[in-house]
Amino acid sequence: MSTVLRVNRKTHDTDITKLNSLGMSLASIAKELGCHPTTITARLHSLNIRPADTRRSFMEDVLNTLTEPQKQWLAAQLGSNNDIKSYVSSILKDRFIKSTQP
Repeated sequence: MSTVLRVNRKTHDTDITKLNSLGMSLASIAKELGCHPTTITARLHSLNIRPADTRRSFMEDVLNTLTEPQKQWLAAQLGSNNDIKSYVSSILKDRFIKSTQP
């Protein structure tokens, strides 16, 4: 593999590292930035950054850090009408709105 850094890049390292830190797959990052997943892999490798492990279950990793009372509280917050994806998304949106208000 070539280690030559090309000046006329279509994507920027900051975009790649940002999307990787969000836990996006290599294929999703490539699609978002309009390039090939191999390009993303090579760029992360050249920066000595490990790609996000998208093979694992994200929520299992999160839940494994919680105590049993915390898990029970979370389950009660969700109830039967709300899923974890929607719940986390709403928390992030609320925090964003609060952080942008003076």
